[in-house]
Amino acid sequence: MATAAATSASEPEAESTAGPKADGEEDEVKAARTRRKVLSRAVAAATYKTMGPGWDQQEEGVSESDGDEYAMASSAESSPGEYEWEYDEEEEKNQLEIERLEEQLSINVYDYNCHVDLIRLLRLEGELTKVRMARQKMSEIFPLTEELWLEWLHDEISMAQDGLDREHVYDLFEKAVKDYICPNIWLEYGQYSVGGIGQKGGLEKVRSVFERALSSVGLHMTKGLALWEAYREFESAIVEAARLEKVHSLFRRQLAIPLYDMEATFAEYEEWSEDPVPESVIQNYNKALQQLEKYKPYEEALVKK
Repeated sequence: MATAAATSASEPEAESTAGPKADGEEDEVKAARTRRKVLSRAVAAATYKTMGPGWDQQEEGVSESDGDEYAMASSAESSPGEYEWEYDEEEEKNQLEIERLEEQLSINVYDYNCHVDLIRLLRLEGELTKVRMARQKMSEIFPLTEELWLEWLHDEISMAQDGLDREHVYDLFEKAVKDYICPNIWLEYGQYSVGGIGQKGGLEKVRSVFERALSSVGLHMTKGLALWEAYREFESAIVEAARLEKVHSLFRRQLAIPLYDMEATFAEYEEWSEDPVPESVIQNYNKALQQLEKYKPYEEALVKK
């Protein structure tokens, strides 16, 4: 991380960490509530699919509705005529500025504003590899601000494809929470870990992240609430998923036994379940139904006696 000498020459004045003003706090609360609603729905879906038999334990990633939040900025598409000319001119201007900034950093690697400007332009131009390298180099010299970390994390999350990419994002979160005490980064970390609940050890990972988050920033007067509520929503969803699976299990066990009024029970299960009845359950039900038809004459004969 940064040394005293590194931060003196060109780093801008430190951002105020005393906490947001009244209006800012209200906006934070509204944003946090929105995130918690998304989290609750994501957890409910992910945990049920993980715990229910017959479901594939596939990794839950960022939902489509969250795609805009995590999408990486890219250069605008070319359009015909004067717009194409204007775009080419702007792109050329950006490339020249990128080269100038890179040259400046080769002379003075401790130029804070130069790092920030270079990252911004590389991100704007969609230079994925270069912007990663620029961020990495800056993070080795300076502690990054919350804004810079969240922007970096959101970009990486939007591009994560598989388990290996998820581990890379986890490593990035670990670096981020060491730079500053940032409740928003911890909240993002907890929410992102929920998406990996379908992986081996996923549930333990989520709980570990939230517990560490509470230890670090759970006492934060203005932003700690969001973490407590997100963790509580997650655990509530786990309990609800377990309860739902218990009901599913009872329905499936009953439908595999030849009983009177089986058709009514099957119809009730179809109506109650939010998802289609699994094929294996239908097969067991049909077998039990055939057995019932064989046994019925004997049962009816006994009743007549």
